[in-house]
Amino acid sequence: MKTDSNQIIGIASQPRKRSGWITGVVVIQAMWMLVLVALSLYLLVLARSPAIINDPDGPAVAHGLRVGAVAIAVPAVFAIASSYGLWKGKLWGWWVGLVSNTAMLGILIYSMTDENTIDWDMVGVTTASAVLPILLLVPFVRKFYWHGGESA
Repeated sequence: MKTDSNQIIGIASQPRKRSGWITGVVVIQAMWMLVLVALSLYLLVLARSPAIINDPDGPAVAHGLRVGAVAIAVPAVFAIASSYGLWKGKLWGWWVGLVSNTAMLGILIYSMTDENTIDWDMVGVTTASAVLPILLLVPFVRKFYWHGGESA
């Protein structure tokens, strides 16, 4: 009886290959996570900048920037968790990504339609944020995560 040295130390003899769909979803989710984290950190740095602090309304503006940073940090935490779960091929990562990205899309749609004027920058951000929930619902991606990370 011959045993493979990879099996003895617990390494699979063939690495599991991910499809382009799965890799794309993981990469896009990771990029979305980086954008949210970077934006939150940027607002915190901006709140401490001398231009803001020395302004007559500086304390109020700095407080507003800190509140905005926290408001963006909340979805960033969910994006971090989702990115990790999707990377590991976990169903909970798929669920966290689907629910949090869909909630963020709903908030953006509401804020875009709340006013009577069209803000084309907001339309672009809202359209871009719709990509992840749609990709997570593509049958191949959904089946991958619902079947424990096995290729469908």
